[in-house]
Amino acid sequence: MKRRLLGKHTGLTASALALGTGRLGIDRDGATDDNAAQRVLRAFAEAGGDLFDTSSAYQLGASEERLGTFLADAGRDRFIIASKYGRTAQSAPVPSLVGSHRKAMLTDLEGSLRRLRTDRIDIYMPHFDDGRTSIEEIMAGLDDLVRTGKIVHIALTNFPAWRIAEAAMLAECRNWAPLAAVQLEYSLLERDADREHLPLARARGLGIMAYSPLGGGRLSQRLRNRSENDILASALADVSTEMEADFSAVALAWVQSKGMIPILGPRNEAQLADGLAAGRMTLSAEQIERLNACSEPYRGQPYEVLSQVRDRLMPVE
Repeated sequence: MKRRLLGKHTGLTASALALGTGRLGIDRDGATDDNAAQRVLRAFAEAGGDLFDTSSAYQLGASEERLGTFLADAGRDRFIIASKYGRTAQSAPVPSLVGSHRKAMLTDLEGSLRRLRTDRIDIYMPHFDDGRTSIEEIMAGLDDLVRTGKIVHIALTNFPAWRIAEAAMLAECRNWAPLAAVQLEYSLLERDADREHLPLARARGLGIMAYSPLGGGRLSQRLRNRSENDILASALADVSTEMEADFSAVALAWVQSKGMIPILGPRNEAQLADGLAAGRMTLSAEQIERLNACSEPYRGQPYEVLSQVRDRLMPVE
């Protein structure tokens, strides 16, 4: 499997695909038995994958426990673990343990370390912006954890772009551990991040991990509901034929072409195999542009106005 540098602040390379563990559990979103989960984890590692994405909240902690069992057997140091806090592993969490604040951070971290059977998490992040906790508290708390060695790198997921920019600048000005990466939803069906998140991440040298890269399964072999986007379905069908691959592999390869690490979310080995095919695929510039053209999002304001003004006043010859 190809490898990708995880942003410009770490020097750390990771597999070009990440394995998400959100479905490897017993809760309503998964119902994968332990043996099947271990086969998926092992198959990903055997294919050259070493980046696992999990959370204290996934499967009420069962996903981290199953990943911890795998790591204990396969060797912890071979792998890169990304996990999240703030939603908790409790089915009915007390209010003081939900959110991005330091109490939730410390409580969730200790639980994750125990379930993962490790003394550190390589990439740690709040699971969402709670709208209340200051960026200063979040980044100061994460910096403390880096200094104690319990986490290695800091990331943010499901945060507005302006809050990510504030976090990156604050860490730089305070000489705290830098913001290393962001995690966001991105696919041919969800490109809102093109407006601000991707330009920000690239300008700040942040690694980008993309969750739901298949649009929650809608970018499957035949776009189950073609009326959702007939133009996109037609373009995907054409590129799939040219590459002798299925829709999902092409859709994942397109996300990779944007400089991101797609997070796969398989329930079983067959679904994993479909995703791994993208790791061996390289789309041509023309194919990428074809898919870009049929999935371009409405840019909104001020970007529509800026585009018109720039084209009129500063034309490029």
